[in-house]
Amino acid sequence: MPDTTQTTDFDSTINLLQQDLSSVDLALAINIIERWEHQLQGTDIFEDLMELKQAILNGNLTELENLLRDLGEDTTATADSAREDGANEVAVKIEQIGKLLSQASQNVQ
Repeated sequence: MPDTTQTTDFDSTINLLQQDLSSVDLALAINIIERWEHQLQGTDIFEDLMELKQAILNGNLTELENLLRDLGEDTTATADSAREDGANEVAVKIEQIGKLLSQASQNVQ
């Protein structure tokens, strides 16, 4: 079972990704990314999150689109691993985030 902080991070990430990304508060987006960076240090996803934060801060839409797509794919793969490890509750949230990241990559403007 995920801890309360992790559940909050899942929910806040899902809520953010369900919004029109062009109207998202950048400070909130950066805050969420930094919370995930803290939890995922030393992973490939951590590196992508650092690059995503820079793409947002620099307004690089092409890079943003590519990173969201890559993160969506990597996150979905992580959900599969979590499911194999028996963490179904976590896997459902991770999979939802992966799908939302992939969808967001198609809506970068």
